[in-house]
Amino acid sequence: MKRRPITDRLQDRLWTIRAQRKGADMPSAPGGVSLAGSISGEMAWPSACTALADGVITSARFRRLRAVMEVVETLGPCDGRHHARLIRAAGHEEWLERPEVLALDSWGNPLLWPAVLLGTPHPMAPTSLRYLSHALWLRDEGMIGEKAHVAEIGVGYGGLVAMNALVSQARTSIVDLPDVQRAAMTMLTENSLANAADPAVAVSHPAFDCVISNYAFTELSTAWQDRMLKEFIAGSRHGMILSNARVFSQQIGGRSNEQLLAALAEHGIEATCHADHPLLSPSDRACGSALIRW
Repeated sequence: MKRRPITDRLQDRLWTIRAQRKGADMPSAPGGVSLAGSISGEMAWPSACTALADGVITSARFRRLRAVMEVVETLGPCDGRHHARLIRAAGHEEWLERPEVLALDSWGNPLLWPAVLLGTPHPMAPTSLRYLSHALWLRDEGMIGEKAHVAEIGVGYGGLVAMNALVSQARTSIVDLPDVQRAAMTMLTENSLANAADPAVAVSHPAFDCVISNYAFTELSTAWQDRMLKEFIAGSRHGMILSNARVFSQQIGGRSNEQLLAALAEHGIEATCHADHPLLSPSDRACGSALIRW
């Protein structure tokens, strides 16, 4: 693998140090329903979502909580610069100035990186740039059309749900733990996007315009993946799974990328897997992530 420039490594190291110093601990430890068979389901993340949804904490510093940062705010400055470059290259730089995008970026008071180092008009959070980059790419590729019905498996705090709503006026069915769903709906409500999503209800013959999952699907056990395939993925017109199966499939008992393609084919979905796709950021490439699409 090509060695990364020292400036990139230095920025990401500084980001890590800053995150360690600026991260906040939970002010309380409310109960939360965990999920066996999921990497993040047994971490502190569900409890943070419970606290937000129940009003135990406010959203003022939600994205500074270590319980949130270790699951959601995982991208560094070089990843943010990568996605900003994709946005500009696609001719969508005006989205980097839109007030509603900047409001989403600042929600939860995440760690920001200087604009000059990201190539953006304003300091932004790297994770926010990925959400915007993905939403624009999904629209440009024709995978999420205007007012499409989307299912997202593993929504974090709802960042991509919100960006898809802004970019494509899409409505998303949120597939996640109940308290994570409630936390995401809290974020959407605070950004005047409550009508952009609803908690997903499993159906026997799903027919979504697009099913998306950033890492979450490949952080599930095979049993849970089978359930997601049957209840939400089978019958979908399009889909995008950002896969980190090379990192987590053996640990959690999930499928490899090759096994996942075979499972999708069993449900009538002819997907392709791309280990060298432009949407993959530097950290994706370093971890051997892949983009699966159909």
